[in-house]
Amino acid sequence: MAQLQARFFTEDTRYTVDDVPFSVPAASETTDLSNIINKLLEAKSESHKYVEFDFLIKGQFLRTALVKHMETENIPTEEVVEIEYVEKYMAPQPEQCMFHDDWISSIAATEEWILTGSYDQTSRIWTVEGKPITTLAGHVDVVKDVAWVKKGGLSCLLLSASLDQTVLLWEWNVEKNTVKVLHRCRGHAGSVESLAVDGSRTKFCSGSWDTMLKIWSAVPTDEEDEMETEEVADRPRKKQKTEHLGLTRTPLTTLSGHTGAVSSLLWSDTDEICSASWDHTIRVWDVETGSLKSTLTGSKVFNSISYSPLCRRLASGSTDRHIRLWDPRTKDGSLVLLSLTSHTGWVTSVKWSPIHEQQLISGSLDNLVKIWDTRSCKAPLYDLAAHEDKVLCVEWTEAGLLLSGGADNKLYSYRCRANTSDIGA
Repeated sequence: MAQLQARFFTEDTRYTVDDVPFSVPAASETTDLSNIINKLLEAKSESHKYVEFDFLIKGQFLRTALVKHMETENIPTEEVVEIEYVEKYMAPQPEQCMFHDDWISSIAATEEWILTGSYDQTSRIWTVEGKPITTLAGHVDVVKDVAWVKKGGLSCLLLSASLDQTVLLWEWNVEKNTVKVLHRCRGHAGSVESLAVDGSRTKFCSGSWDTMLKIWSAVPTDEEDEMETEEVADRPRKKQKTEHLGLTRTPLTTLSGHTGAVSSLLWSDTDEICSASWDHTIRVWDVETGSLKSTLTGSKVFNSISYSPLCRRLASGSTDRHIRLWDPRTKDGSLVLLSLTSHTGWVTSVKWSPIHEQQLISGSLDNLVKIWDTRSCKAPLYDLAAHEDKVLCVEWTEAGLLLSGGADNKLYSYRCRANTSDIGA
């Protein structure tokens, strides 16, 4: 059998082996190499317990036979090949299934609670164990996005955005488990599709079907903002049902420039917002001046964006089924760093892991949730096939809880085992 010379290395000091070349069969796959590393570790320590490893050559995961991978990547087989190994990321297991009365459009989770928005016109708060705590009913149409403003203490502030063209700022009294609307934020002329809260938790941004971004104060007050009279007169009657809900709040600033619906938003820095749109662009805005800093241009509608402060990359999900990675600070707005392709329907939602700089989760109209590692761009790490209908939203918490909501009215939670060995690998 053909042999190759390989040198193995790892950044995980628990699993280091001798820094010398070994002869390994050319047809070796991940399991075979894992067995080799475990045998070497057993020889060093009798107490070693078997560990499954993944292997990388020049930053790419090995997913085929060793010799085939090397041929595909044009790596010479006559030289000693450097192979990095990391503890294998285990498949997350579904833990809980929670229900709304209609499609679940959005999820925002903390270490303690899960906030969801639904087409049933309500938002709900759940424990991370899946128990319902309370329902927030204040909109007269579909809830499109939700966000936490302030968490902890005896009360929390949170936001819900709706097809009814408003954003509601809620106060949840955790101790008494009561909710009330503090402010009704009005100013958009279309469905409010997306919300993002700034790092200081004092401002938030909303993106709408009306192509506008609006920035609002997130600080509760006892004051009501004046609306322009003709705007009030022109509003459809059904919207006036919510007149008693909270004090009217108007935006601090409006950012205009998109020519299509604003589908997704995030604060990428203290005074910087990224917005994704159906106009095939992602725009980076300077909040202080209200000016456009840069534009990333795609060829199809953008549904979702997520920014990772760990790797400083922006991930986008589009209607052409691809996930793309961008550098938001690039001078070349058409430069895609990496494409992740496996979904067979629109990618509706993407979210970076807050703890692994190479990992992200995606949801799609193909009913699947996929977990990716950017070092394996040709195939996802895992497909999670719990949903029976379109996946509309995904979330990943710092505590390692993955969440997905869909058109089957179900919210699934999945627990992934904490694995620190490949952080920064």
